[in-house]
Amino acid sequence: MDQIRRCAQHFHVLADPIRLQILLLLKEQEMCVGALADVLGVNQPTVSYHLKRLHKAGLIERRAENTWNYYSVCTDLRSWVNSEIDDLLKAEPNH
Repeated sequence: MDQIRRCAQHFHVLADPIRLQILLLLKEQEMCVGALADVLGVNQPTVSYHLKRLHKAGLIERRAENTWNYYSVCTDLRSWVNSEIDDLLKAEPNH
């Protein structure tokens, strides 16, 4: 059951339109919170929240430069999704 819960949490990360947009933007180039907020039309705290979720899932990385933080995708997204699906299919159902 722990495996199923973990998979559900990881898939939940991808279940948000803002997080998906962030991943698509960061796949193309490194960006800071302010630039992401401008492009997405949302406030910086909202972007920061979503970046934290993506970072915790291991999908993005942060690079600090002076007082700025820059984010980029740090994994192949297709491989990450495929790995999560493989893990889910290996899990034992709880009867």
